[in-house]
Amino acid sequence: MAKQPSSPPRKAVRKRGPVAKRKPDAGGATGPGNPPMDTRFKPGQSGNPAGRPRKERSLLKLVEAELDAEMQLTENGEQLRLTKREALAKRMVHDALKGDARAIAALLKLLGPDSGAAGSEHAQVPLEAVLGFLERNRASGPAKKGKN
Repeated sequence: MAKQPSSPPRKAVRKRGPVAKRKPDAGGATGPGNPPMDTRFKPGQSGNPAGRPRKERSLLKLVEAELDAEMQLTENGEQLRLTKREALAKRMVHDALKGDARAIAALLKLLGPDSGAAGSEHAQVPLEAVLGFLERNRASGPAKKGKN
């Protein structure tokens, strides 16, 4: 008669005896797993009484997080992925170029007097000249395209 193949050998399982419960040492001996009696948690006392601090939610941080969120927009038939901060900057510049006086004032205020540094390659134009130009163009009305 032929012998049948035996099952694979089993791993040896180490049997453990009963776990000895540690009793607080009243004699004052300290060491690993046996801290001094006066530093141990008292019954019912938490190790973290104040708990985890709550996440701070100030309005400024909420606005910053929202401005850093991405969005999609279409420009000249092309899909763009921009942060809301970038889209807002694009809109401000676009409105200022269309001649919106409030947008121009907001943009110039945002840029501040130091925006055109001395070593800049861009021409520096005084604010009064820009405002005078805008007033003259506003008074004459927008130019009509296609009419002579």
